[in-house]
Amino acid sequence: MEYNYPYIKKYSMDWLLLNLVNNHLNNVLNRYSKLIGMRIDLSYRQSSNRYHEDNHHMLEREVRELFRRVESESGIAGYFWVIEYGQDSNFHAHTVVYLDGQKIRKPFPTAERIGEMWKEVTEGEGKYYRCECKESYKQDINKLIEHSNPDDIDGLRYIISYLAKEEQKYGTQIYGSSEVPPPSGLGRPRKQQGK
Repeated sequence: MEYNYPYIKKYSMDWLLLNLVNNHLNNVLNRYSKLIGMRIDLSYRQSSNRYHEDNHHMLEREVRELFRRVESESGIAGYFWVIEYGQDSNFHAHTVVYLDGQKIRKPFPTAERIGEMWKEVTEGEGKYYRCECKESYKQDINKLIEHSNPDDIDGLRYIISYLAKEEQKYGTQIYGSSEVPPPSGLGRPRKQQGK
């Protein structure tokens, strides 16, 4: 599938990651009729021992453990994460978590639970930041996205494209995502777009 990426002028994109992020979203949209996306950044407190690790292995292991736990949360439709390195932020992870919009209408409580799980996994050395919509942002990730609304889906694609920027990746691609089951076959059949 070809995508129109109007946002690529801002960042140099890792095209493999960009396609992986978008294909994952396609799978989630094929399974769930309504979604709410959350962007959550995960890192370590600067005063912690974990922050001063000189490789990504501990962060990767702990992010995987976090999402193993997140998968058991009610209403989780999927997730995708990438690890980056910044001079002033060391190793950190950018994540997107999709919530089943049929079950969850407010993302804040789930984001708080994920943040608390991150603190538990990191033995108190982790910190998190939930990216919320600001007036200067072009899109709002906190809104309910319906599978039949291409404009809202494109807005979500714009937001999650941040995970695929080349900057701070240093030629490496460290990422993970949920397995998305096929559509259940329950409910009303979807109308084909354009018909």
